[in-house]
This record gives sequence, C-alpha cells and structure tokens, in this order.
Amino acid sequence: MASSATSWPGVRPVKTCTECKQSKLRCDSKDRFPNPCSRCQARNLTCTVDPSFRRTPARKRLEAMSRELRELRDQRIVDTRAGSTTSPDPETTRSQASSGIASQASVAILLDDLEFMGLEPFELGDVVVDKQSVIATFRLFSSHFHPHLPILGPVSLKTIHHSHPFLFWTIMVIVAQRSPVPSDENLFSRLHEPYIQMLRVEALRAPMPLSKIQALLFLCMWPLPVSHQRDDPSWLYCGIAVNAAFYMSLHRSSPKAGTTPSLYSIGVISGSAHERTNTWLGCFYVSTSLSMHHGLPPMINTPSDLATIRTIISEHSVPREFLLQIRVLLILAGFTNVLAHNSNDSVVDSSITQLLDGELDTLKITSPEGWTNMVDYGIMVVKMHVYTLVITRARPGAGSREIVLKLGLATALRIIHLANMRFHERRDKTESLTVIQRERTLPKDYFRGLAFATIFLLKYFSLNNSANAEEQQLAANHVIMAHTIFKTLTLQPRDEYGRVANLFETLCKQAPIPADTGKSNVTDRMGASIVLDAIDTAREIRGHPIEMQEPDISSTTEGLTGQHSMSQTDVFDATSELVEPWPSDLAFANMFWGDPSWDIFTVPSEAAQFHSGQGL
Repeated sequence: MASSATSWPGVRPVKTCTECKQSKLRCDSKDRFPNPCSRCQARNLTCTVDPSFRRTPARKRLEAMSRELRELRDQRIVDTRAGSTTSPDPETTRSQASSGIASQASVAILLDDLEFMGLEPFELGDVVVDKQSVIATFRLFSSHFHPHLPILGPVSLKTIHHSHPFLFWTIMVIVAQRSPVPSDENLFSRLHEPYIQMLRVEALRAPMPLSKIQALLFLCMWPLPVSHQRDDPSWLYCGIAVNAAFYMSLHRSSPKAGTTPSLYSIGVISGSAHERTNTWLGCFYVSTSLSMHHGLPPMINTPSDLATIRTIISEHSVPREFLLQIRVLLILAGFTNVLAHNSNDSVVDSSITQLLDGELDTLKITSPEGWTNMVDYGIMVVKMHVYTLVITRARPGAGSREIVLKLGLATALRIIHLANMRFHERRDKTESLTVIQRERTLPKDYFRGLAFATIFLLKYFSLNNSANAEEQQLAANHVIMAHTIFKTLTLQPRDEYGRVANLFETLCKQAPIPADTGKSNVTDRMGASIVLDAIDTAREIRGHPIEMQEPDISSTTEGLTGQHSMSQTDVFDATSELVEPWPSDLAFANMFWGDPSWDIFTVPSEAAQFHSGQGL
C-alpha cells in the first residue's frame, strides 16, 4: 500500500477552490493537499473545493449583502419593540453557558485564602514559583481545565498546597505546558525535570490517597508531551488510579452516605462522600474514554459497577455537560462487551450498531437541557469507533458494510465540522486567551477523536479510488480543515500537534487505491486499529521499519554474571543445605492432613503427608 505511492501529489479532482474561483485567481490547492491553498492560508480562509460552485458577480454579491444587512436591522428593531421576548441568539447562549461553567468551576478551588499566605515560597526541588504565577495558573485551571473533569472541590488552594503537594504540582505542570501564564512562560521547562522525579516516586507509593488519584486522572486527560505516542503512559497511570480507587472502595461510594471512616488497615484518609463520588465518576470517565481510543476493553465494565454509576448520577449533583458525557460512555461500555466478544456475525453487528445509534440519539431527546456541541462531539466520536469496528470486521462488498460506511462518512464529517466551528468561534470579549491557547486547554482525547475521524476519511474515501468523486472531494475538504487545526496549534516542529499534521501529509502522498487492498498490520484494537495501521503505513512511506527490534539478551546476562557468590546451579540444587524457614507450618500441615477424620472422605492420610527437606 505504501511502497507504490510515494510520489502522489494529493487527491483533488478539481483544481481550484471556491475562494480562488470567486476571485478568478490561480489556485494551488491540488499540489498543496492536505494544506490549504497559498491564498487561503495567507488570508486565514477556509479552503473548500466544490465542483458545483459557480462564482457570483460582484454586483450581485453586493446586493445580497445589502439585503441581508437590511433584514438583520429590521429583525433587531422588531426584537427591541417586543421587549426582548424572543429567544437569545446562539452566541449569547454560548457565552452564558461558558460563564456558568466557569463560575461553577471557580467554586471548586477557593483562591481567596492564598492572599493571606504571606510570602511563603512555592518550591519544587530547586525551582521557585512566585505567588502571582500560582494564582494565575489556578485561575486558568478553574476556568478552562477543571470543567472538563470536575472532580475537585470545594477545596482551598492553601489546603492543596500544604496537604496535597502532588496534586498541586500536577495542576501547575499541566497548565504551564498547555497555556503558560504570561508572567512566567518558561515555567514548564523549569518544572519538568523536578516534577518527573516527583511523579516517579508518588505514582508507585502505596497506599495512594484520594488526591493522588485525582492528580493521576488529570495527568491522563492532559498528559505530558512525549516523543512518540507509544511512549504515552496515560493508560498505565489510569490503571494505577482505577485500582487505587477500587482499593479505597470508591466503587461502593454513595452520595447519600455520611463520612466514611478512615480505617488504619487501609492506610489512607477516605475523604468525604462528595469527593469520593466525584473521583469515582472521574475514574470511569477517563478510563472508558482512554480504552475507546486505545481499542482496549474498559477497565470498569461489570454490570454492578455500571449500575452503581447510574445510581450515582441519578442521586448526585453533577455538572450537566459532564453528566451527559458520562451517560454517553455508559451506553458505550454496555455495548462494547457485546461487540468485542461476538463471533464477527455481520447481522449481529448491524443489529447492535442500530441499537447503539438509537440509544445515543434518544439521549438528546430525553436530555435537551445542557446539551452542548462538546456533548454532540463526544457522541459522534463514540459512533465513529463503533462504526469502524464493524467496518473492519465485515466482509468487503457486503451490503451492511456499505451502509455503515455511509454512516461513518456522515459522522466523521460532523466531527470535523464541530471542531472547525469551535476553532473559528468568535472570542468572548472577556476571554484573555488566544485561539491557540484556548484550544490547547482541551483534553487530549478531543484531538484523538479529531485525528481518528480524519484518518477514517483518508482511508475509506479521500484515498479510496472505489469511492465516488463527490465523496472523495467532500472528504478531502474536511481533511484540510482538520489538518489546518493541528497545523495552527503546532508551537514546535515535533510537538504532538505537529506530528499529527505531518502524519496526514505523509498519508496523502499515497496514490488512491481500494481501502481493502493489503492486510492491516493491527487487527485486534477494535476501531482504533485504523489509527495504529495509519502510523505504520506512514513509517513505511518514510522508509522506516515497523517491526520492533528484540533487545540483545546475551549482553544482559553477561552483565549479571559475577554479581553474586552463589552460582545458578546452586540455587536450584535440591541437595543444597538450606535452612527451612517454615518448619512450624509443615508440622501443622502434617497434623492437619494426617487427622483420621479425613478417612470419611476416602482420602488416604499417608498420601497427604508433607515432607520437608525436598524442593518443589
């Protein structure tokens, strides 16, 4: 697939984009795909190729703009006379919703008490952070980060700093890496090394208190940068957090319960019922989202655990957007087990997909309040993964597969459209962040979903010569949108956003071929298989091997030789004179199994004797 197409310039059946066609200018969109054409890129315009587009003369455009302006002016006069009884416009609604979320998040972390802390330094290793940078960082975290995972609070910043240092510095590092405060733009580079040392110690120190679980969940949502995606430890950190939550019995938490006793045998402070409930919901949300994007079974998927989460969200006060996202993942978790373990029956897959679609679509009807584009985006990503799983398992040419392909096309286009609409959204007047800073505060899973939808379009439509020209062009237009988002968010040549954009560019060097040509390298990661396969394909195009090299074991063995006085044969020699450390246990076993009462079970007492002195 990759070897025969290293010189393909791109997939643009039509040469000129609509903007250049309207202006009667030469367009290089075909040669620059998946980048926008030079003119659109320079003017920050959306580069779209539409074969049916017909340019509008300047006079007609002016008349249309004047007519639209008059209609808007008349409508505004009518609204004013009606006493503002009409519904608010979407922008106003969005601003109010955003301010509501921000105010709700600000209650989670109380910043006022920090003013009374005097000149107390904030130190991590040899790094000292000034007080104003700390306040600005936590204010930014409360308004832009915490609403995506509202598991804290109410708690004071002073308490976090004094009692939960790992959580404190995790928040500082996450914000410093994504959206550094203007007063200390190099904060992340200064904190990175001492924080990594702290993380290596704290992540493996048992028992793990509630605040450390929360810190690891934040670290899974906004992981530290890595040079390769395979090096991202989010899945491992998530496993530690979820198992620590099970150890603390967070899955048995109830929002109506009183204070849980802090038992000495468990070894950690249990926390309030509110904190335990929020943290357990966070564990479910983060682990299920990560499992979907990695193509792995959910960590929390037993019927009893899912029923507990349903009970919690029905009895516990949860921010509306977060509540709806949890309900979406609950539906996914319920269907994942069935899809992952059936016998690849296309009829069963189609039926399950139809049921999943029905439940997700019903959610919007039954829960209209608090519905946002982010919730809609999350539903589309879930659908996209399920559709892709069914497509990769179905027989090529099957009618049911073609239906799911069309559904996948519409869903992928919707994902990129929502992301592009958010990316070009007008900034609020009170917004202090730039567009790039604002978008970089989004969780990593948001961009995983966007990259997943783009790779789906490239594989099954834009680079698939079996797709019709209209579908190819529609997919190519949306690939440009996604590529522009990642390219714009790139701050360094090899950061994660830049590597995704480079992946799209490399894949677009292939000549169109049928999507089912060749065998995929990864087939056991459910829908995420096409992402992993795309990474391998890009490596092949660049001329890199895709097989991991086995380490040289002989050098390791030689390094261990001579480090101990006992040879390897002595360790397993049954005749070696070793002191038996458990004589009392063997005496008890002989007495227990040698009891005559075992005769009623026809167990011969002589055969059950334990004899010391011989190894296993």
